[in-house]
Amino acid sequence: MPVFPRYYTSVAVFLFCALSLVIPGGTATGVTMLSLGSVVLIRTRQNLPLDNHERAIVAVLLLYFFVCAFTNWFHHDSLREYDAPARFLLAIPALLLLRRWPPASAAFWGGVTAGASGAGLLALWEKLELSAPRASGYTNPIQYGNISMLLGILCLAGLGWAASRRRARWWIAMLLAGACIGIFGSFLTGSRGSWIGLPVCLVILYRHYGRSVSRRYLLGGSLFAVAALGAVYAAPQAGIQGRMHEAVTETDGYFETGNANTSVGARLEMWRTGFMIFPEHPWLGWGKAGFMQRKKQLISEGKVAAFTGDHTHSHNEYIDALVKRGVLGLLGLLAFYGVALAVFVRRFRHVSAAQRPYALAGVLVMVNYIGFGMTQAFLTHINGVMTLVFMLVILLTLSRTEVEHDPAR
Repeated sequence: MPVFPRYYTSVAVFLFCALSLVIPGGTATGVTMLSLGSVVLIRTRQNLPLDNHERAIVAVLLLYFFVCAFTNWFHHDSLREYDAPARFLLAIPALLLLRRWPPASAAFWGGVTAGASGAGLLALWEKLELSAPRASGYTNPIQYGNISMLLGILCLAGLGWAASRRRARWWIAMLLAGACIGIFGSFLTGSRGSWIGLPVCLVILYRHYGRSVSRRYLLGGSLFAVAALGAVYAAPQAGIQGRMHEAVTETDGYFETGNANTSVGARLEMWRTGFMIFPEHPWLGWGKAGFMQRKKQLISEGKVAAFTGDHTHSHNEYIDALVKRGVLGLLGLLAFYGVALAVFVRRFRHVSAAQRPYALAGVLVMVNYIGFGMTQAFLTHINGVMTLVFMLVILLTLSRTEVEHDPAR
């Protein structure tokens, strides 16, 4: 196998993970490298055949794009609405490139560690030096919190890989530090929706690693985690206690007085609006322009709070798909999530121990995105889409049973 293409894909994957939050448009660097590299692959015609799992992922990437493209065309939405779905197509040539020249495993785990650590440290700097109420980096607090949490959790998935390395202690220490800093960075954003999947992910990680870790280390790690979470929750500078209190107060305020002029109240009102107008166009939805127009009508009639008028999505992935693309759009979204999750679960059960950390990471990516979608239409944002689809094809490649020998592994 040629050396240069492997170095090229390794650098691209490292930069994709490491720069995702610490520079403006961070994910674009690695994505651009993978996209340009795939052009060379097409010209040389050196692609390898895909297995059933890879073909399934390609199929749902295409399905999601065509569902979005068809409903956008049907509703005469602007060309801008094709931007995020088109990123699903970009992941396909990247998959072919990585299938032919898979990156070094150290590039992926090193990139994830660097990305999580950088995200957490940048968030801490914003809170302490800039006195920012919520850390946000070069994006908004919700997207920053989501991706920082994802990178932190992926560090924990890499512990099984690190344990088999010659410098195991060093890698384990780096991954654990990256996990703590990345998750802490998510807490500093105050983005409560980023935390939804954390308990589920911790249960999955415990079920996988619990039996292979001695009780002494497991108990010590658990006590440390509980103490750290308690300290972060109690620290007023972190703002977590205040955000949790706000969530309870704002929820009570919405149901008791109908106050939608709050973060939680606005979300609940947007969800109610979505369920209110969905039955009027159930199969193909309203489209973005139609959704905004219908919402303005309801506001003028006094049926919906005016505070929600400027929001272009429903702050829920599933309701947003249902309202804008109808049942067809929701089925396309669920098919994508369901197939991707099933592929990684199946790989986790059948691949060798060396590839299992990547399959585990794929499961955790999907669990997190399913959770993120509860309070945010993350797939309407470019960095949310690119993080998901390119992370999937990277992990899909690395989790192959027959991955060629890599001295860097």
